Amino acid sequence: MTRTTNQNAVQNTATAADADAFGRQANKGILADQVAEELNVPRRTAARVLDAVLDAVSDLLRGRGKVAVKGFGTFERRIRKGRAYKHPLTGESIDVANKETIIFKPSDQLIIDTRTDAPARPKKTQGSSTDDILFQG
Repeated sequence: MTRTTNQNAVQNTATAADADAFGRQANKGILADQVAEELNVPRRTAARVLDAVLDAVSDLLRGRGKVAVKGFGTFERRIRKGRAYKHPLTGESIDVANKETIIFKPSDQLIIDTRTDAPARPKKTQGSSTDDILFQG
Protein backbone atom coordinates (compact mmCIF):
# COMPACT_ATOMS: atom_id res chain seq x y z
CA MET A 1 0.00 0.00 0.00
CA THR A 2 1.32 3.45 -0.86
CA ARG A 3 0.98 6.50 1.27
CA THR A 4 -0.58 9.60 -0.28
CA THR A 5 1.14 12.85 0.60
CA ASN A 6 -0.10 16.37 0.06
CA GLN A 7 2.19 16.67 -2.95
CA ASN A 8 0.70 13.51 -4.49
CA ALA A 9 -2.81 14.77 -3.85
CA VAL A 10 -2.02 18.02 -5.67
CA GLN A 11 -0.49 16.09 -8.56
CA ASN A 12 -3.51 13.79 -8.78
CA THR A 13 -5.82 16.77 -9.22
CA ALA A 14 -3.81 18.10 -12.15
CA THR A 15 -5.06 17.42 -15.64
CA ALA A 16 -3.73 14.50 -17.65
CA ALA A 17 -2.00 16.87 -20.06
CA ASP A 18 -0.10 18.56 -17.24
CA ALA A 19 0.94 15.21 -15.79
CA ASP A 20 2.15 14.06 -19.19
CA ALA A 21 4.02 17.29 -19.86
CA PHE A 22 5.86 17.44 -16.55
CA GLY A 23 5.88 13.78 -15.56
CA ARG A 24 8.80 12.68 -17.71
CA GLN A 25 12.21 14.17 -18.13
CA ALA A 26 13.64 14.50 -21.62
CA ASN A 27 17.07 12.95 -22.12
CA LYS A 28 19.78 13.18 -24.75
CA GLY A 29 18.16 10.51 -26.92
CA ILE A 30 14.84 12.35 -27.02
CA LEU A 31 16.70 15.57 -27.85
CA ALA A 32 18.55 13.80 -30.68
CA ASP A 33 15.21 12.52 -32.03
CA GLN A 34 13.81 16.05 -32.03
CA VAL A 35 16.89 17.39 -33.86
CA ALA A 36 16.71 14.57 -36.42
CA GLU A 37 13.05 15.32 -37.09
CA GLU A 38 13.67 19.07 -37.36
CA LEU A 39 16.61 18.72 -39.75
CA ASN A 40 15.22 15.70 -41.60
CA VAL A 41 18.42 13.71 -41.11
CA PRO A 42 19.09 10.25 -39.61
CA ARG A 43 19.05 10.02 -35.83
CA ARG A 44 22.72 9.00 -35.75
CA THR A 45 23.72 12.19 -37.60
CA ALA A 46 21.60 14.30 -35.26
CA ALA A 47 23.20 12.62 -32.22
CA ARG A 48 26.67 13.38 -33.60
CA VAL A 49 25.70 17.02 -34.17
CA LEU A 50 24.26 17.24 -30.66
CA ASP A 51 27.44 15.73 -29.17
CA ALA A 52 29.56 18.22 -31.14
CA VAL A 53 27.50 21.17 -29.88
CA LEU A 54 27.64 20.01 -26.26
CA ASP A 55 31.40 19.38 -26.50
CA ALA A 56 31.89 22.86 -27.99
CA VAL A 57 29.92 24.46 -25.16
CA SER A 58 32.03 22.55 -22.59
CA ASP A 59 35.28 23.57 -24.28
CA LEU A 60 34.23 27.21 -24.52
CA LEU A 61 33.19 27.26 -20.87
CA ARG A 62 36.56 25.83 -19.92
CA GLY A 63 38.44 28.32 -22.09
CA ARG A 64 36.38 31.51 -21.92
CA GLY A 65 34.17 31.02 -18.87
CA LYS A 66 30.94 32.20 -20.53
CA VAL A 67 28.85 31.07 -23.51
CA ALA A 68 25.85 33.15 -24.64
CA VAL A 69 23.35 31.76 -27.14
CA LYS A 70 20.98 34.46 -28.37
CA GLY A 71 17.35 33.55 -27.78
CA PHE A 72 18.28 30.61 -25.52
CA GLY A 73 20.40 31.73 -22.57
CA THR A 74 23.84 32.12 -21.05
CA PHE A 75 26.07 29.45 -19.50
CA GLU A 76 28.65 30.88 -17.11
CA ARG A 77 31.39 29.32 -15.00
CA ARG A 78 31.45 30.83 -11.50
CA ILE A 79 33.19 30.23 -8.22
CA ARG A 80 30.89 29.89 -5.24
CA LYS A 81 32.66 31.30 -2.20
CA GLY A 82 33.46 28.97 0.65
CA ARG A 83 31.92 29.54 4.04
CA ALA A 84 31.87 28.20 7.54
CA TYR A 85 28.97 25.97 8.63
CA LYS A 86 28.10 24.67 12.05
CA HIS A 87 27.43 20.97 12.38
CA PRO A 88 23.81 20.66 13.58
CA LEU A 89 24.49 17.95 16.17
CA THR A 90 27.91 18.80 17.55
CA GLY A 91 27.95 22.57 16.96
CA GLU A 92 31.44 22.16 15.50
CA SER A 93 32.44 24.75 12.87
CA ILE A 94 33.20 23.25 9.44
CA ASP A 95 34.98 25.21 6.73
CA VAL A 96 33.81 24.54 3.17
CA ALA A 97 36.22 25.49 0.38
CA ASN A 98 35.38 27.53 -2.72
CA LYS A 99 33.52 25.53 -5.35
CA GLU A 100 33.54 26.00 -9.11
CA THR A 101 30.11 25.59 -10.70
CA ILE A 102 28.16 26.31 -13.90
CA ILE A 103 25.22 28.72 -13.87
CA PHE A 104 22.57 28.86 -16.62
CA LYS A 105 20.47 31.98 -17.04
CA PRO A 106 17.66 31.49 -19.57
CA SER A 107 16.84 34.29 -21.98
CA ASP A 108 13.54 36.12 -21.74
CA GLN A 109 12.54 34.61 -25.09
CA LEU A 110 13.13 31.05 -23.79
CA ILE A 111 11.05 31.77 -20.71
CA ILE A 112 8.19 33.07 -22.84
CA ASP A 113 8.42 30.16 -25.31
CA THR A 114 8.34 27.49 -22.61
CA ARG A 115 5.29 28.72 -20.72
CA THR A 116 2.47 26.20 -20.68
CA ASP A 117 -0.02 28.72 -22.07
CA ALA A 118 2.29 29.81 -24.92
CA PRO A 119 1.23 28.90 -28.46
CA ALA A 120 3.27 26.23 -30.22
CA ARG A 121 6.09 27.51 -32.41
CA PRO A 122 5.46 27.08 -36.13
CA LYS A 123 7.64 24.53 -37.91
CA LYS A 124 10.17 25.83 -40.40
CA THR A 125 9.40 24.96 -44.00
CA GLN A 126 11.70 22.52 -45.74
CA GLY A 127 14.03 23.95 -48.34
CA SER A 128 15.18 26.99 -46.39
CA SER A 129 18.44 28.71 -47.27
CA THR A 130 20.42 26.90 -44.56
CA ASP A 131 19.44 23.44 -45.82
CA ASP A 132 22.02 23.72 -48.60
CA ILE A 133 24.77 24.43 -46.08
CA LEU A 134 23.90 21.74 -43.54
CA PHE A 135 24.67 18.09 -44.00
CA GLN A 136 25.97 17.98 -47.53
CA GLY A 137 27.90 14.81 -46.80
